[in-house]
Amino acid sequence: MPYVMVMGSLSAPHLSKDEGATVYGLKSEERASLVRELNTSFGMQVAMLSEPERTVRVTQKGLTLVVVNRLHALFGYDVVSHAMAMTNANRELVSFTMYKKTSTSSQSQGHSHNQAHGTGHSHSHRNSPKGHSSVVTL
Repeated sequence: MPYVMVMGSLSAPHLSKDEGATVYGLKSEERASLVRELNTSFGMQVAMLSEPERTVRVTQKGLTLVVVNRLHALFGYDVVSHAMAMTNANRELVSFTMYKKTSTSSQSQGHSHNQAHGTGHSHSHRNSPKGHSSVVTL
């Protein structure tokens, strides 16, 4: 299940600190591509690799949402959830959990759905509620 997390802070006039953002969970080539793309598009070094931690660190302020959008555009990750918290250091932290639907997993999901649907039809009506419940859980 390929997913990544982006943790950062939001820029707001009343907040004292904005320390950029950190991206967790990308593959090595995705990390390199993201750093290259961000630094090229801004014309300066706004992102750097941290290989021991396997993260991408964005040092420029106010780029958390930009990073989320770039992850979606470059690699196809979609935001599945996000959470916000105010820290005692007067920072507003936001974390985005992002998930990438790979072509193989979407095919297998469609295939298993077809199988469940087919079994619901081949076995009389007593199995149809079971078939419907499996569709709901998907």
